[in-house]
Amino acid sequence: MEPDTSATQKSISWRLDQIVALDPLKICFIYLVFGIIWILCSDWLLYLIVPNITEYAAFSSVKGTIFVLVTAFLLFLLIRNFSRRLEEKNEMVRKTNEQLLGRQHELWKQNEALVRSHDEWETTYNALSDWICLISPDGKILKSNRAVESLFGMPVDRVVGRYCFEIVHGSSFPISSCPLPAMQKSRRREYVEIPKRQGDGWLQVSVDPLFDHDGNITGAVHVVRDISDYMLEQKALDLAKKKLNLLNHVTINEIQNTVFTLWGFQQFVKDRVTENPEKVVFAKEEDLINQISQSLKFAQTYQNLGFKPPVWQDVNRVFLLAISHLDFLAMKREVQLDDLELFADPLLEQVLMILADNTLVHGKKATRIKLGYTEGTDAVTLFFEDDGVGIPDKLKIQIFTPEFQKAKTNGLFLAKEILELTGITLRETGTFGTGARFEMVVPKGAFRFPVAKKKE
Repeated sequence: MEPDTSATQKSISWRLDQIVALDPLKICFIYLVFGIIWILCSDWLLYLIVPNITEYAAFSSVKGTIFVLVTAFLLFLLIRNFSRRLEEKNEMVRKTNEQLLGRQHELWKQNEALVRSHDEWETTYNALSDWICLISPDGKILKSNRAVESLFGMPVDRVVGRYCFEIVHGSSFPISSCPLPAMQKSRRREYVEIPKRQGDGWLQVSVDPLFDHDGNITGAVHVVRDISDYMLEQKALDLAKKKLNLLNHVTINEIQNTVFTLWGFQQFVKDRVTENPEKVVFAKEEDLINQISQSLKFAQTYQNLGFKPPVWQDVNRVFLLAISHLDFLAMKREVQLDDLELFADPLLEQVLMILADNTLVHGKKATRIKLGYTEGTDAVTLFFEDDGVGIPDKLKIQIFTPEFQKAKTNGLFLAKEILELTGITLRETGTFGTGARFEMVVPKGAFRFPVAKKKE
């Protein structure tokens, strides 16, 4: 069998690699030991082996040659070990350099994107017509956009470092209506609408707090907006509303007076007619006059809807005012509101009065009512329920239509419309036979509990 030369070569190569992999200090130590032993013992051994002086000189040359070969081999191993380690280090340096170059390229791209984004932000920031600036907690301006030039005629470099109330109010200290102190107390956005110093328009000044990781106020975003056009439009709209309301009032009164006069003449003629066919005609005329009167009543209650802006209202107080117009003394009441306030149309009182009147008129066997609320994550549901006969399922939607209101005059359509002005929805969820339950779903931002009275 032939010897496996490949296995032998692999074994020799592995052993050489093992030797080459030796630490340089070990190689030097081996060389030192070998050299000392060679110097001390080689001449003595050679003298014992070769006593003849002629042969001794020849063998001494061989000995020196062997020593040189061994020394050269060990030096070769040492240089090869060093070269391999140097190559490995160079390879590591090359790879690290490639990684650094790649990272540097990424950082360069990111920096370029940041610069571009910053430039775009600066362009957008300075293109805004609202004056936007960053201020310290005491009102000192830290950064400003260029809108201050068009609003107050002052360049940016003359604004930074001064106080916001100096620029806006021309005062050396905050005015009483300044939103900055109010923001520091409430820790939320505050704003105020003020006339311009020149008296030729209006400004809206708002302040939004900035917080650090510990929840401390570190500054604020101060925004000044020119709302002169908006105020003029609002005044024109309010004037148009007043005129339209007055026109509706005059028109409705005139129609009512005319209908009343027509009804009087109709009754006068009716009493003098004895024929049955004519009486049938008069009965139809009375029905038509009653329908006109009901439509006028509906229009009269609807004309003030949205005429005044919504306001924050204490629901408990509004409810007491609502039932003060009704005979509610015999009805047991359970009210659990925890000082709940709603942002709703001033006609909220009429909404609760309509619901209470609905219990008195249609509840029949009702002896008690309950007014309370349930709180969710994004809304509060205010409910009004009684222990009356309830509302049939087929009518739960119809009762909120204008046609049903004209026919039954229970006003639920009007109540629904009043609430929807501020995003509050009204629905009936009671069980027929056990009582009615009206739920008013109030969205976030349209309800609150005053800070001083808020539930723990």
